[in-house]
Amino acid sequence: MKNTFRKMPWHELARQFLGEDFFEDMQTAARQDEPAADVYHGENEVIVVVNLPGLENVRALDLKLEGNNLIIKGDYPSPYEGYQTIFSERKKGMFQKVIPLQASVSKRYTHARYRRGVLEIRFPKKPRQNRSLQI
Repeated sequence: MKNTFRKMPWHELARQFLGEDFFEDMQTAARQDEPAADVYHGENEVIVVVNLPGLENVRALDLKLEGNNLIIKGDYPSPYEGYQTIFSERKKGMFQKVIPLQASVSKRYTHARYRRGVLEIRFPKKPRQNRSLQI
């Protein structure tokens, strides 16, 4: 009897044993602590929308642009410190979210608002540099 497992790559063995959705479920579970975000491209701007329900002080967020990524760091405060937690699904504690913008934007945003637990930030796109030579 041949041992066919030796010829099969480890990730294929894992998929056979654990199932097709295992790795996707693990990635989704790891991201559940991060706030959900959407990115929209317009002709001259990039709009970032982030769900931050329960955030009391939006000015306490740390926003940083690194390359074409927006990094948001913050803290969901718990108003029930000192109480024993019996059941918990709401986000609390420190979080960090890296949001790929897929465009070059200005370091300064033109508009930001926080309303009903949703942060919206608008960044102007940097003009594309024409790299073609004209003679």
